[in-house]
Amino acid sequence: MKMISDTEVIRTAMSSGKQSPRSPVSAKRKAWLAAFAVSAVFWVAVILLVLKYW
Repeated sequence: MKMISDTEVIRTAMSSGKQSPRSPVSAKRKAWLAAFAVSAVFWVAVILLVLKYW
């Protein structure tokens, strides 16, 4: 009986056929960009509200 290593199980479970697995660096970069974009939109809205009522 052949033993399957943990990495083979993870690789098999994560592979979805047509799509290539994304690198964790790419996912982290997209997450940071999204967080920065949301933060920028929030601060622009705050500045616009301050200018409107000032």
